[in-house]
Amino acid sequence: MSRQGWESTFEELAEKVIKESRAPGFVMGVNQNGKSLYRKGFGYRDAEQKLEITPDTVMGLASVTKSFTCMAIMQLQEAGKLSVHDPVLTYLPQFRTPDCQKTEQMTIHHFMTHSSGLPPLPVDLLAIKHSLLDTLPEEANPIHRFLKKEDQKPIHTYQEFIEVLSSVDYELLGTPGQHFSYSNDGYSLLGAIIAEVSGKPYDVYVKEHILEPADMPSSTFLLSDLPRYPDVTTIYHIRDNQGVLELYPDPHWEDGPAVAASGHLNSTVRDMLNYAEIFRTGGMVGKERILSEESVRQMTLPHIECNYKRYYGYGLMVEPNYYGGTLLKHGGAIKGVAAHLSIVPERGITTMALANLIGTPVEKLTLAALNLLEGREADVPLVTYEEYRATTNRFEEYVGRYVSGEGMDVSLTVEDGVLTLLNNTAIFASDKAVKYPLMQIAEDYFLARMDGSELTIGFTNGEDGKVKAVAFGYRQIPKVLATEV
Repeated sequence: MSRQGWESTFEELAEKVIKESRAPGFVMGVNQNGKSLYRKGFGYRDAEQKLEITPDTVMGLASVTKSFTCMAIMQLQEAGKLSVHDPVLTYLPQFRTPDCQKTEQMTIHHFMTHSSGLPPLPVDLLAIKHSLLDTLPEEANPIHRFLKKEDQKPIHTYQEFIEVLSSVDYELLGTPGQHFSYSNDGYSLLGAIIAEVSGKPYDVYVKEHILEPADMPSSTFLLSDLPRYPDVTTIYHIRDNQGVLELYPDPHWEDGPAVAASGHLNSTVRDMLNYAEIFRTGGMVGKERILSEESVRQMTLPHIECNYKRYYGYGLMVEPNYYGGTLLKHGGAIKGVAAHLSIVPERGITTMALANLIGTPVEKLTLAALNLLEGREADVPLVTYEEYRATTNRFEEYVGRYVSGEGMDVSLTVEDGVLTLLNNTAIFASDKAVKYPLMQIAEDYFLARMDGSELTIGFTNGEDGKVKAVAFGYRQIPKVLATEV
């Protein structure tokens, strides 16, 4: 397919998908070998004033921030100021969990790979200014389930973050390194370690050592910086207005200094394609070396399986067998943000996609662009799954309700002999209690087709052999006892 051919096919698909998702604006950029191959904005950064979205529109990155956090850790390791295998308590001696022995075993590496054993918790919600808490119905607010009222205090500092985290009632998922479970709290604590070791606030360190040398002039953690940029998005949210879902501009961006390292950098497609050069080149942006080749290699190793045949490095997901190359990627989703970064180093391809409404399928569009660019059909999936016939049917053991500290709430039932997932989560007004039939693809692993995407779902057994959690959305969500429902 010619370049012009893939572009026009992609744009037809993008316009259809964006219309269906209701996102006011979406922007995509693709570079090859460091040179611009494609730039295109769809819709508006401000729908009310009809201001078009562009590659220079400043938007949130959400969890795409996590690779910046890991890059800062790797820089400090290169400087001899820490090792990724150092115990966390070396730098945060006040850190506590319900299991002192396991706490002593937790290393920086475990936080970077989401394998510390921390389950999904609601602590970072207390650190986010103008957070989602006011938009949540009382029964959906995870704060009340996991924190006593006296511990529900605003968090402004790392010390306050650690104090509240120490007061939460929870059980660790297992021994550090045993289970992958996506943890924003672990990454917020990495920010505390970076500040402690460097002697600078986390955001200042990242600005001086990554953003400035990587030529990212429109990137900042500070909302107070946004008025000085001429091209900044409005963020959008969906609310229920008497049974009708409506899109509206929300003036309150998510922000919290104590949790900046887990997902609060703001940037542009143009800046992020400069940043992606670090992974394409082995540490360079132009003539500036940001990271050593060895540190880039360590960041992009498939350190741990994060889902069925999916892997996580340091702040990046790693697909090691991507059509003869490696696909590095990470997404991000918070209020008013849908973000996706992808790199195929062996073929010199880097991409960045941003939208101003959470839930916009930016990863789906990115993968479609990569497929079309390389001559494949747009909808070719990353992985092809086959139905697995288990020798023993454990469906009844999986049945139950699973609830996390971040507010995720799912139920598993068996209907007409088919294991079925019901998503009860109500963090956003657009969420619906939809049932998804599951196809078994391996022992304790299933496939759900949700909103045009394929999502693998796994189950974790405890030492007694009983099902104790469901792996959903890259989190280990604990099973709730009947007496707790």
